[in-house]
Amino acid sequence: MTATRTCTSRTALPGVSPGLPVVSLVGRANAGKSTLFNRITRRGRAIVSPIAGTTRDLNLLAAEHQGRHFAVVDSGGLELGAEGLSERVAAEALRAVAAADVVVFVVDGRAGLSAADTEALSLIREVGRPILLAVNKLDSPALDAGAAEFHSLGVERLFMVSASHGRGVEELLDAIVELLPTQSAQAAAPVDLRIALIGRPNVGKSSLTNCLARAQRSLVDATPGTTRDPVDVRIASDGHELILIDTAGIRRPARVEGELERHSVGRAIEIIRRAEVLLLVVDASEGITDQDARLARLVESADRALMVICNKWDVAARTGRKQASFTRDAHQRFPFLEFAPLIYTSATTGDGVRDILPEALRVGANFRAVFQTAHLNRILEQATAAMDPPLVAGRRLKLLYVTQVASSPPRLMFFSNLERDIPAHYIRFLENRFRAALGLSGTPLRMVFRKRGAVKSDHRQAAAADYDQDR
Repeated sequence: MTATRTCTSRTALPGVSPGLPVVSLVGRANAGKSTLFNRITRRGRAIVSPIAGTTRDLNLLAAEHQGRHFAVVDSGGLELGAEGLSERVAAEALRAVAAADVVVFVVDGRAGLSAADTEALSLIREVGRPILLAVNKLDSPALDAGAAEFHSLGVERLFMVSASHGRGVEELLDAIVELLPTQSAQAAAPVDLRIALIGRPNVGKSSLTNCLARAQRSLVDATPGTTRDPVDVRIASDGHELILIDTAGIRRPARVEGELERHSVGRAIEIIRRAEVLLLVVDASEGITDQDARLARLVESADRALMVICNKWDVAARTGRKQASFTRDAHQRFPFLEFAPLIYTSATTGDGVRDILPEALRVGANFRAVFQTAHLNRILEQATAAMDPPLVAGRRLKLLYVTQVASSPPRLMFFSNLERDIPAHYIRFLENRFRAALGLSGTPLRMVFRKRGAVKSDHRQAAAADYDQDR
């Protein structure tokens, strides 16, 4: 039977649609919360590792069971009495408890009950949320007898589960759904744009994420590698629904240390394919490095839009650096970056941060843009008038017409008398002309050449008719 209680007052968590019930997975380090999170959400988003303390930021995804929709929060280890970063991770876990409608307290059934489990549960109880106890890592019923000691915690609903094998998870989800409050939220608005922040460790990605979300969503620490799991934040900007994704720092392959960092870097690279606009965050006080350029190349090869966020500009400015010379030097050293807007920011002071999202929306619109064939061919006529097509193996290149065949990113097909060995300088000339005429800042522009007759005649005739009609 589904409960009909209404939502009680709870702390709002950035990224959760108003009124959407929240289920928080909490417990001590290495109890299997991330494995259970991946099982419930049916995605392998959270990094799973036997290393205690792998999860640090709150990881949040939507889930559904028996037709009920809710948000699931994976938290770091709730280690009371910890110091430094571990203390802040524990504070984030308690924030997840305060935001929850239902708390699932996850314990390690193989390790047995500890005084630390009892102390952590006592603190969670003070918040007053409904609690379910998941005794994890019990891969077979034969292990259940050894976990009987967890009944002494006094939690009414106890479930023997194996998150890695799925045992008992359906029964746990049934109980969660029974405790969910009446859902008062409208369906979440569709996401208009996915934006991910990538870059080397310690360049300020998490600080910028928090600035853009106007909330503490990612842990910020001077220690490189603080962020491990990708962190999604849903925000609204200028009437648009956006997803911001903070990622782990990506170092050169030769400098990646250990299995855990390799997993973190791998997830960050996967995000490049999941997002549409990538914000490459660089440390302006160091300038654009070769590793920054490699990441930009990775974005470009993945057919994703790109912006370069020159963060820590307050530090760079104190050394006498000027934006004009920084931009000029960047384009001279890395000419392929000229299509990407450069924005100068300081996550510490907030300078320039408000310029990021409006520019990202413009770049996203360019990425998805669709153009009329007639307009494209007028640009082509002006381009060939400005510079005659070159000779290729003794034959003059003739560009007959152009049409757009795809978007996200824009892809133009040129029909000509030749399709191979077209000089690179003329291709660059055409790209620059079309970029300038179409205002295609931030997005890749793909250009392919097809010899007349190399495609189906009905496709060619349709494109030509479209061009003639528009003229």
